[in-house]
Amino acid sequence: MRKTNFFKIVVFLGDVFIMYAALFLALAARHRNLTPQFDNFLYVFFALYIFWLVLIFILNLYDLRFFKKPIDFFLSLIIFSILAFSAGVVYFYFRPTPDITPKTILILNVLIFDVLFVCWRYMFNLLLEASVAKEKAVIIGFHENIKEILPQVKKNYELVAFFCPPYLDGQKKCSIFSPGLDIVSEMAELRSIVAEKKVTSVVFALDFHSNQELVKEIFTVLPLTINYVGMDDLYESITKKVSLEYLDEVWFLEKISKPEDIFEQSAKRIFDFIFSVTGLALFMIFLPFAALAIKIEDHGPVFYAQKRVGKNGKTFILYKFRTMKESPNQDSKVWREKNYESVTRVGSVLRRLHLDELPQSYNIFRGDISFVGPRAEWLELAKVFEKEIPFYKQRYLVKPGLFGWAQINFPASKSVDEAKEKFEYDLYYIKNHSLLLDTEIILKAIKLFFL
Repeated sequence: MRKTNFFKIVVFLGDVFIMYAALFLALAARHRNLTPQFDNFLYVFFALYIFWLVLIFILNLYDLRFFKKPIDFFLSLIIFSILAFSAGVVYFYFRPTPDITPKTILILNVLIFDVLFVCWRYMFNLLLEASVAKEKAVIIGFHENIKEILPQVKKNYELVAFFCPPYLDGQKKCSIFSPGLDIVSEMAELRSIVAEKKVTSVVFALDFHSNQELVKEIFTVLPLTINYVGMDDLYESITKKVSLEYLDEVWFLEKISKPEDIFEQSAKRIFDFIFSVTGLALFMIFLPFAALAIKIEDHGPVFYAQKRVGKNGKTFILYKFRTMKESPNQDSKVWREKNYESVTRVGSVLRRLHLDELPQSYNIFRGDISFVGPRAEWLELAKVFEKEIPFYKQRYLVKPGLFGWAQINFPASKSVDEAKEKFEYDLYYIKNHSLLLDTEIILKAIKLFFL
């Protein structure tokens, strides 16, 4: 973990350096006399570069392995370039300086930075792979979730052995996921391997509470200087969701139970008010055109209203522009498959531009929902989930939102099983919600808008 933080600091400092290097090269391409020009631009571009660094962080470009996904990397870089240039235009428009009007310079700065950024990250990843030795680790026990995260675990650790005592149910399964690795069944063997191969981490792929005897045995045999990683924390850090397999009342008391942060709640409400007023202004602008188009196409109602479940289980009416053909029994089915034929032509345009969500600005203004939070579920579906999904009612601990962590990571659910996985993402948000995470969700939602 310390090494990872160190490398992220190195990447961050490298990004700052190439920002000013790009600025220097842009000025060199534009002007001959650099000395007074660069000094002036150095100061003026400082605030803009802070925003650029925030964008890089939000777009997940500080993931040290991100360059291994070229499509995602370059898509994020394109989005960064658009937002960085737009921010520069706005910044210099509201901050006019008589001696500096960086129009061409701004364009060159963004383009040169993109080229340097790609080269810098590519070189850094090559150096990282060549110089960094993975921590040696042993996996203890077996859990079905290990199948999902094993590839990522192997990227972070050099797996030495699987420890599966004969009395563990997953003993036979261990061999399936450990080709070429030792399957250790005795505690003496485990202690010997840890000492001989200098193992630095132990990953528990089992439930602590149901294996108390094994945990006590390990406690007496292995040194406390080793890094012990619980499966639940490892799974959460890799997948960015909370597995339902590890949930019980104790987990909620330990991980979720805490007093509300008054400052954070107040700040979030202020942001919601600002966003809702802005949304209502846009809503009033588009309302005449959307209403006229909807009425001309099929003469049905302009708005679609549905009863949803909010914070603390309180119900409210959520409003959207109607995008589907009017049907008297449209809410009679709990599960509705995607049926593009039932979407009107006007509705298709509204959905593509996300304008059908504008009326929800009224719900945000009223305080029914927030700008960011778990999706407000339809009342009838919520009743099904409360019966079928363990601890589902804990979803009502936070106010629902227009955009949510589950929405940007998982498509709309069409079954209880899919709803369970989506709930795992909601739990991650409930456990880790903060203004920083809200900002990340908003910018990732903007990223999805361009897809």
